[in-house]
Amino acid sequence: MQVQNFAVSAIIGAMKGSDIRARLEKSGKKQIALATHLGRSVHSMSRLVNSARELTPSEIALVETFFNDNAPPAAPVTVRVPVYGYAAASDGDRIALGSDQILDHIELPAGLARGEVIAIRVAGDSMEPRLFSGETVVVALNVTPTRFGDCVVELKDGTGLVKQYRGRRDGYVFLYQYNPEREVRLREDEIRAIHAVQLRR
Repeated sequence: MQVQNFAVSAIIGAMKGSDIRARLEKSGKKQIALATHLGRSVHSMSRLVNSARELTPSEIALVETFFNDNAPPAAPVTVRVPVYGYAAASDGDRIALGSDQILDHIELPAGLARGEVIAIRVAGDSMEPRLFSGETVVVALNVTPTRFGDCVVELKDGTGLVKQYRGRRDGYVFLYQYNPEREVRLREDEIRAIHAVQLRR
């Protein structure tokens, strides 16, 4: 994709399961207490502390609060996501997706931004009343939408369309819009990628 891709990354330092074991030994705190704090079973906690898996940002924040009783509540771990939404000159329903077409950024909780994500500010009224012009949707890049799920179709001309996904057949991608209600059919050779809408804001 020719837009800037933003993957979720930790704002605080990396931590592995083996690091937790060392901190438990140093602090004298009990593994079972940490399991309770993290909402894990004793067996699951044991597997974690004996592994080399890197913890997620939200797990690290919980571990830090467990080991530092006097620490203030951890700040939410967030990711900065670019927002696209300039209407393409050729069509008021299409959105410009070039890397120089970012109009804003939003902060999302890391747990809500799974994988590489961007945000799209809906242009035009073709998806009303399901999605309204100016509404922002968060899009998971290169994640195939479910049938009847909302999606962003990225076209090879550098623009995108927000539609409902209906499927593929005979070299075509079938979409749907609500205003006016009609099927939208695009040739697969016109399309660079189709991305699933993950959530609405």
